[in-house]
Amino acid sequence: MHVIFGGAFNGKRAYVEQRIQGRNVQWLDVEADAHVLLPNIEVIIVFGIENLLESKSKELLEKMEKWDEQAEVLVIATEIGRGIVPMDASMRKLRDDVGRFYQQLFTKADSVTRIWYGISQTIKGVGQIENLH
Repeated sequence: MHVIFGGAFNGKRAYVEQRIQGRNVQWLDVEADAHVLLPNIEVIIVFGIENLLESKSKELLEKMEKWDEQAEVLVIATEIGRGIVPMDASMRKLRDDVGRFYQQLFTKADSVTRIWYGISQTIKGVGQIENLH
């Protein structure tokens, strides 16, 4: 599983679209789709996870791990934890819940790429040295 994350409108989708050219792809919006995989899919692109309720995040993570056995899974994750902390308690809770879910997701992912204004930086993956100090 490969997670691509960054701020809104920073080029995550363009990065993914460049990687998947010519492949059989299924886009899954976690809010809207029933999460049924089509046959003969090579790549599953999961998006909208920043809007996911905490109660459904564990279930989604389990599904994505199963899908990863069938096809390459790319997860587009929008960073919502930076910047000004929201005054509204429900928005702060959402921000915290998404942060905890991203920690679990990034731990399970084989690779993680941050996109910052169109520039990609692999922060976890093949060839990366983990600092254990």
